[in-house]
Amino acid sequence: MARDYYGLLGVSKGASETEIKRAYRKLARELHPDVNPDEAAQAKFKEISAAYEVLSDPEKRRIVDLGGDPLESAGASASGFAGFGGLGDVFEAFFGGGFGGGPASRGPIGRVRPGSDSLLRMRLDLEECATGVTKQVTVDTAVLCDRCQGKGTNGDSAPVPCDTCGGRGEVQTVQRSLLGQMLTSRPCPTCRGVGVVIPDPCHQCMGDGRVRARREITVKIPAGVGDGMRVRLAAQGEVGPGEGRRATCMSRSTSRRMTSSRARVTTCTARCRSRWPTRRWASP
Repeated sequence: MARDYYGLLGVSKGASETEIKRAYRKLARELHPDVNPDEAAQAKFKEISAAYEVLSDPEKRRIVDLGGDPLESAGASASGFAGFGGLGDVFEAFFGGGFGGGPASRGPIGRVRPGSDSLLRMRLDLEECATGVTKQVTVDTAVLCDRCQGKGTNGDSAPVPCDTCGGRGEVQTVQRSLLGQMLTSRPCPTCRGVGVVIPDPCHQCMGDGRVRARREITVKIPAGVGDGMRVRLAAQGEVGPGEGRRATCMSRSTSRRMTSSRARVTTCTARCRSRWPTRRWASP
């Protein structure tokens, strides 16, 4: 069970660094071996010294607030694994995080992200495939919100750091095992890994900065395209969240194929090069 470091110094969990230092100095003057030679006082002095060491270190204090014991995990990694850098190095090498300490933070993913690419299917006849064509196509995609201009906020308000994760975009929990303690990280459920929240979101896009809309785009099909070929339309896809760049739209052509039928043709007709209905169009 983790030790109550706050209780050892007689301070609350929300105490400032100044309050922690003041409480430690007060107890140290009473329990220091030079002042109080009693063995119980010496043991108590060691405990408050350890508590001050933990609470004066922001990283160790964060572990305590998560329910862990940084001194306990440090002792586990130092005994038996000193020649290999401790269990923390072993787990960091395999899982990318720390063991007993803080895992490697990925940081917030950010609100500004590129949009997703789109794929359109276009049906062309043989003549259009051979000579090329320019067409107007209607697409339903995400566009920039015209009310907030992609910011996602209402009026002059602005995003603020998330209170749950402190702007890191991830939350950490302590898990105990036979080997000691591990800190695991996961995206913050409040800000969804972004690190900020919008207290007053736009009423039209609800803070996303984008809305769904139908718009027309011009697709220029070059001559000589075949069935299944794709034409890339740069910056014609959907807009990304947080005023992110517009994605790419891909146009895939589907051509009408030509089939043949058998017909009896006399030698005279063939020599005279007479026209004969030997072709018909068929949809795929």
